[in-house]
Amino acid sequence: MSSAEVRYLKTNFDELLRRLREYAKSKAGTFGAKAVVLVGSMAKGNYTGTSDADVLIIADQVPKRVIDRYALFAEPRLPFDLEPHVYTTAEFITKVQQKDRFAVDSLQFGIPLEGEEFFKQLKKFIQA
Repeated sequence: MSSAEVRYLKTNFDELLRRLREYAKSKAGTFGAKAVVLVGSMAKGNYTGTSDADVLIIADQVPKRVIDRYALFAEPRLPFDLEPHVYTTAEFITKVQQKDRFAVDSLQFGIPLEGEEFFKQLKKFIQA
């Protein structure tokens, strides 16, 4: 078992959510961030001890390259693995309109950590 798994198994969900809210607050407004949302297995409640924390970030002032975006929002000091998925508003809306599974699941199951009102507004695109 790797050290990442051991650290993660010791973190209960409430503590994990608390730490993610701190992370989200620190990133709110950074690079035009409009929303920070817990998504994936953590948001759905079907995570395991080896799951990472997938976080959707909608930010409009980010570099074009995905790797550069990742570097801006990664946080290696957290006691669990964080996987930031960073999109501009236009990119994310396009993905939803294309019925991209990640985007649609994010809107259906996501837990907003910051930018809750903006996140609610995005949900109208899953009905379109």
